[in-house]
Amino acid sequence: MAKFVLGSFEDNSSDDEVVSGSFKVTSRRGSMGLIRPSMSGLRLIKKGREQKKLDLHRDFTVASPAEFVTRFGGNRVIEKVLIANNGIAAVKCMRSIRRWAYEMFRNERAIRFVVMVTPEDLKANAEYIKMADHYVPVPGGSNNNNYANVELIVDIAKRIPVQAVWAGWGHASENPKLPELLQKNGVAFLGPPSDAMWALGDKVASTIIAQTVQIPTLPWSGSGLVAEWSKEDHEQQRTISVPLEIYAQGCVKDVDDGLEVAKRIGFPVMIKASEGGGGKGIRKVETAEEFASRFRQVQGEAIGSPIFVMKLAQHARHLEVQVLADQYGNAVSLFGRDCSIQRRHQKIIEEAPATIAAPAVFDFMEQLDDCCRERPVRSLCAVEAE
Repeated sequence: MAKFVLGSFEDNSSDDEVVSGSFKVTSRRGSMGLIRPSMSGLRLIKKGREQKKLDLHRDFTVASPAEFVTRFGGNRVIEKVLIANNGIAAVKCMRSIRRWAYEMFRNERAIRFVVMVTPEDLKANAEYIKMADHYVPVPGGSNNNNYANVELIVDIAKRIPVQAVWAGWGHASENPKLPELLQKNGVAFLGPPSDAMWALGDKVASTIIAQTVQIPTLPWSGSGLVAEWSKEDHEQQRTISVPLEIYAQGCVKDVDDGLEVAKRIGFPVMIKASEGGGGKGIRKVETAEEFASRFRQVQGEAIGSPIFVMKLAQHARHLEVQVLADQYGNAVSLFGRDCSIQRRHQKIIEEAPATIAAPAVFDFMEQLDDCCRERPVRSLCAVEAE
């Protein structure tokens, strides 16, 4: 029989012995068909044996991140990471990397973690603080004082010092200034570069890029706008740049300009701030009479942000495809999810795998990873459609 020892796995049995000792399933296989994978004892035992066989056949052994980088021709050793986030985001980051570090180096502490901690986090005795190797106290209150404060994050990264920063989601994770300043200070950002973050994170620029690679879009204030990008650029995997003058043509300057666009594309419409997010900087407008007040509300929630107008997609589903891309122009889709259950324009439940749409819909969406190839993301991103 098999027995588990903390940190290791010992197996002195055959597959048949494990099956007969754990579950009496042989006589029922004919009627049951294939057994679905589960986290049962049998599943764990077989998984442990498979991992053991993989280790025996692995043609390399590395003891540290530095040795790993040297062996595979890398150019940056990362042994300490600053997590510019809190809560479940920080916990998931540490769990995932430590699991990988144990599988690769047989040492889950091969990569150490520094976390930022507010007085509120300390008072709550947050789990991520106990998991970290080192923590740095930061001011409490609004996230502009801590996790969204780019200058503070860069300062901590330099003082500790760390080789990389992971911002997770929310807070400063979509602020192009963060990867830009980190790069200037020789610190890696575990995420997309600033130019890709600006182009694909900015709603106006990303829609222009989508139109450039002939992805269908809803009617909006920038319908028909495309960046200069030829077939030769595509073949040579050159990135798409959106000139400021083309970007400006996709925005509306004031209430009168926006109302003119809304009448042209037809009500109902959505007024959106290009830099909005989290349910802020977005308003639905059904009549011309309420356009001015809604426009001012969007301006107030996203101060200084460019604003555009887009046709409202009625009776639509919010579907996404996760895309993983690297710095060499490679991109692959990681299946889709349905994020239609929302409150105040914020997702509440994400259903995966999505069952509402036909497989052909997701097949088409997965082809949209071209958008990430033409503007290299070098991380994870989501292609969203309605």
